[in-house]
Amino acid sequence: MKQRVPEVDLTADFATTESWLPANVPGVVHLDLLAAGQIPEPFYALNEQQLQWIGERDWLYRSTFEITAEELAEAELALCFDGLDTYATVWLNGVQILTSDNMFVPQRVSVKSLLRVGSNDLHIVFESALLRGQQLEAQYGKLPLWNGDSSRLYVRKAQYHYGWDWGPVFMTAGLWRAVRLEAYNARLANVHCPYEVAEDLASALLPVRIQVEELAADSAQEVHVALYAPSGELVVERTLALQGEQVVETQLEISQPELWWPHTHGKQPLYRLVTTLHGTQGEEDRHELRLGLRRLRLVQQALQDEPGSSFYFEINNTPIFCGGSNWIPADSFTPRISRDRYRQWLQLAVDGNQNMLRVWGGGIYEDPAFYELCDELGLMVWQDFMFACGLYPAHTEFQQSIRAEAEAAVCRLRHHPSIVIWCANNEDYAIAESKGVSDPQITEHFEQTAFPARALYEQLLPAVCAELDATRPYWPGSPYGGVRSSDPTIGDVHVWSVWHGGLPYQDYPRLAGRFVSEFGMQAFPVLETIQEFAPPEELYPQSRTLDYHNKADGGPGLMAPYLVNNVRVPADLEGQIYATQLVQSEALSAAIRGWRRRWQGPGCEYTAGALVWQLNDCYPVMSWALVDYQLRIKPAYYTIARELAPLAVGLSRQSPDSVAIWAVNGDTAEVQIELELRTVNLGGEVLSEHRRTVTLAGNRSRELDVIQQPQNDQEVLQARLWRDGVVVARATLWSEPYKYLTLPDPQLSVERLDDQHIRVSARRPAKGVWLEAGATVKWSDNMLDIVPGDPQIIVASGLGDQAIQARWLDK
Repeated sequence: MKQRVPEVDLTADFATTESWLPANVPGVVHLDLLAAGQIPEPFYALNEQQLQWIGERDWLYRSTFEITAEELAEAELALCFDGLDTYATVWLNGVQILTSDNMFVPQRVSVKSLLRVGSNDLHIVFESALLRGQQLEAQYGKLPLWNGDSSRLYVRKAQYHYGWDWGPVFMTAGLWRAVRLEAYNARLANVHCPYEVAEDLASALLPVRIQVEELAADSAQEVHVALYAPSGELVVERTLALQGEQVVETQLEISQPELWWPHTHGKQPLYRLVTTLHGTQGEEDRHELRLGLRRLRLVQQALQDEPGSSFYFEINNTPIFCGGSNWIPADSFTPRISRDRYRQWLQLAVDGNQNMLRVWGGGIYEDPAFYELCDELGLMVWQDFMFACGLYPAHTEFQQSIRAEAEAAVCRLRHHPSIVIWCANNEDYAIAESKGVSDPQITEHFEQTAFPARALYEQLLPAVCAELDATRPYWPGSPYGGVRSSDPTIGDVHVWSVWHGGLPYQDYPRLAGRFVSEFGMQAFPVLETIQEFAPPEELYPQSRTLDYHNKADGGPGLMAPYLVNNVRVPADLEGQIYATQLVQSEALSAAIRGWRRRWQGPGCEYTAGALVWQLNDCYPVMSWALVDYQLRIKPAYYTIARELAPLAVGLSRQSPDSVAIWAVNGDTAEVQIELELRTVNLGGEVLSEHRRTVTLAGNRSRELDVIQQPQNDQEVLQARLWRDGVVVARATLWSEPYKYLTLPDPQLSVERLDDQHIRVSARRPAKGVWLEAGATVKWSDNMLDIVPGDPQIIVASGLGDQAIQARWLDK
């Protein structure tokens, strides 16, 4: 790999022996330059600014590979590029074989006639996507957008590479996914199985469509199809004669299928569909799909007591409340995200009681490992197509590229049970509305309007999905529904009136929609992460480095009112880290608690989903993430996990003198529990205590009571749910804002029970107890409200003899 020298003839530039560096595939230029010691660590301090030149240059790759006579004797040899980022021209042995302008479209080229026994030369030039995009923008015109350079709208490259309000600008180039040479006489070009589970869940039909590519006579004579149960046992098999046909079809049928569920509702059995192609010489090719059999519906129907319609997902005839997060690429340089790192991220979602992730439209169609792990772990995926925050063009060449992109993505991903919806874009209807160019009365000739991309979202993409994957719902955008995309009674909404709009986070419950697919509150990452990207002299609040690592426009200024209005703002960095994290924790838990309360059973699914913006980061930054780039957890992760637990209890002040109490049962079966209410003053004295038995119907919330309890700065109300003598849920209600409270020393006690169990208790109420013992310790719960008489047992995996530190509000 080397930087292109524009003054030198391209052939001579490839031939030179100077300036070449080792290149990894998959990889990108930035990582190779970093490995060679040519650039500083991109994420450290302000180094991003020094590295913008990389995206403004063209880059050359070259390689030689050997071909044997036996390999060349095969009927076909195809060179396959799974990902070229982004404007690439490829030569094989001096002959140009392809040009690419879309990093999401894999390329496959027949190259047998160009190969030779022995050494073969492969050359690739990657042109600057930034400069090419700016040329297209000059040709077609500047279009409105939020985030990044406006030329990105013309370039089919991961849009976050241009910078976002949580990420840096790193314009990558290179072979970001694998390259391989395939030699064969015949192959299985495609296997599709759009199965259908019967309405009574007692059987399943599995139509199988197989496309065969045959290059040599009699190399493909029959296809064998076998379905294996999750246990590994053969369920059913078929053998199909080809007789010269390129497409063959069959249908399998099974009774009493083992059903795939979100992890919050059941298990994730996976069948294997193995297709084998046989010819006169034996097995020519083999293809395997893992299938999770489940019945899926997106239900939009009238509600009992509110206008509009529901918007909820039903799996195996069971309505599902979707609690989870938005997912962005987990690194600015995606080739270094390993399968193990994907597993760590996704396991965090599962452990946090989240059952849905939304793959956001400004990133990438994720690596196969991501979807395979979601299948295994029982995480539903809301899958965006890759459009975000802009008015995209729709000229003919652009639409052709989008069609190829969509077809490739749908065909690659459609067998994953985890994917439950295709969604066209992120916030493109919202930006069109903000510019006054969204007119629902226009229903055709979108290319001639100021919102031309409706041709993509309302014509091209739904047509591709209907043709290639009719088993899932398609949705034109997020947010979308109603006359305006912000309509809370139809479709999904993004609630950004908190944070961007400045409303108090206490307003979240009343800002509900039918399905809230984005909302969030920023917080600092933990101190260890900040110390890794900030020089020692910059470790103070509002330092240049810390402000730079907040990519939101005016981010520190937007955070300030939420601190000032709710807590006493510390002057030191550690204090401010805790303060931002407490506010994020309180805000997001208030939102989910209030919205899950609105999941009230059949005909009353008033809010059916809440997806936090965002689970993860692509680099170390102050952002809305629940877990920072280094996989270090922020407190809000734990409070959200409690709100999404199978059993949860809620308290809400209805008026200065009254408090509402409710509970949620996330399981499908009815349960009987004990509800306990306690009032404790700040001195630790129990003022009142009551218990009663209540019944909670399955899969819904229930209003339990409204009690008269005037707001009092000196008192804390606690609700606990008991089941079989064990506390299974807690909630506390404190007087707000917290900055007006003078909290005495809670006399907190952290007692070690063994090398991984601790008991946390207090003689006086403690708000927001945050436990730390090093990055290797994994807590079962954290960010706790500790009330006298209610010790909490916490599992601290990996604790050993490490010292435990605790911080709480006003410590």
